[in-house]
Amino acid sequence: MKKITRISVSILLVLAVVFSLAAPTFAAAKKCDCGEEPIIYVAALGSATLYKDADTDNEQVVFRPETEAYLKMVGSLLIPIVKLVSDGDYDSFGDSLCNSVMSVFGSLANAPDGSSTPDITTKEELPTDPTHGLEHSYYFGYDFRADPLTVADDLNAYVEHVKELTGHDKVRFKASSMGGVMAMAYFSKYGHDDIKSVIFQNCPIKGTAVAGALYCGQVEINPVALYRYASTAITTMVPGVGGDILKVLVEALNFFGVFGALTDFAGGLVDKLVDKVFEDALIPVFQANCGIWSFVPDEYYEDAKKFMLGDKPNADLVKRIDAYHYGVQQKADEILNGLIADGIPVMIVSATNVQRTPLVTAWKNDSDGTVDTKYSSVGATVADHAETLPADYKQKETACGHNHISPDMRIDASTCALPEQTWFVKDMMHCTTHDGHQALYRWFQENDDSIQTIYSNPDFPQFLQNDIENNVLVPETK
Repeated sequence: MKKITRISVSILLVLAVVFSLAAPTFAAAKKCDCGEEPIIYVAALGSATLYKDADTDNEQVVFRPETEAYLKMVGSLLIPIVKLVSDGDYDSFGDSLCNSVMSVFGSLANAPDGSSTPDITTKEELPTDPTHGLEHSYYFGYDFRADPLTVADDLNAYVEHVKELTGHDKVRFKASSMGGVMAMAYFSKYGHDDIKSVIFQNCPIKGTAVAGALYCGQVEINPVALYRYASTAITTMVPGVGGDILKVLVEALNFFGVFGALTDFAGGLVDKLVDKVFEDALIPVFQANCGIWSFVPDEYYEDAKKFMLGDKPNADLVKRIDAYHYGVQQKADEILNGLIADGIPVMIVSATNVQRTPLVTAWKNDSDGTVDTKYSSVGATVADHAETLPADYKQKETACGHNHISPDMRIDASTCALPEQTWFVKDMMHCTTHDGHQALYRWFQENDDSIQTIYSNPDFPQFLQNDIENNVLVPETK
């Protein structure tokens, strides 16, 4: 009898130890009935720090480079710049410029097939805090150079982990900028059964012209674009008296021809050095960067492959980038409409009325300063920046019976993939938000038990004005 008792006690002790070890898992897996599915913030480019030789004595941050690296880069160019100005020595300056770029960014180059070299890694970890709700989000970072369809595998694992951690069967996505690329790759590869709702904020779902043009070697520095970019960047990012003072300064510089002079100088550099810079720096660093390839819009894509990859492209690299371009970017309408058809609320936020980066031939495109409005909205018909649609313009798609032309006659949203779920924010710089944006997102997430549209809340119609003075979004009136 005593022997049986000892055995019984031993078994109970073993079971107690096993249960104590497993208790955190059981607790995490317990269903949560709070009614607020956790939010995963699929972050923008640069969301993860990249290390060379991580966790060794030689560990070095390669992205984003530390200030010291930039200062060293600038310092190495001082003498070549003086020689360039004094005697027009473009060759010496070009060599120094390429060497400086490679010293800071050369480690970012992927292997020829588009995979990362073994010495470059991140230190991203899975979250451990089960706290969740509308005021909390889980941050998903990733290597921006990676194939989006590979990042989708990591995002899927992250989704499964957050579900288990919080006790929910579904999660919400909020994707910002490049995060939208990763979310779209996830939907393409894993579907949307685990998703409650999704917000896309200024995402290059259909690409961005700056990547397309640069990957085709199309560089142009236009004085009008340079002036507009300086002006609109200030007015959208620096409110109040400070912004007014800076705007006056920009106007003065423009009046005295400074932007024209800068453009002439920069144009001379482009004419003399563009081929060298691409061949010796930009192509070596970005040729196999699958993440940036995902930004190349369809109208540039095949020409970009010829320019960046040459006559004998790496077959594995081409397979990788084609898989995303033709399987995800060019099926964006199908993927997004599939979400809506299955009852998944979607909000696409597309910023507008900001001069795009003044570096490429597509400088006339309206944008948020980085992503062209026509691409982030997934198909809107958009007038060139600072212009309007023709006076006699008629909405292209009328079957819905709704008006989708903006009050300022610059945008026809009827051609969007989701015209009823796409909001435009005028004068919003790329992913620069305030309380007004958060109010929009909070309203959407508080009501994502059903499909929301541009008509669901009169405070948030399709066309909104970014009021940075008061940190609110208001209906656009003109």
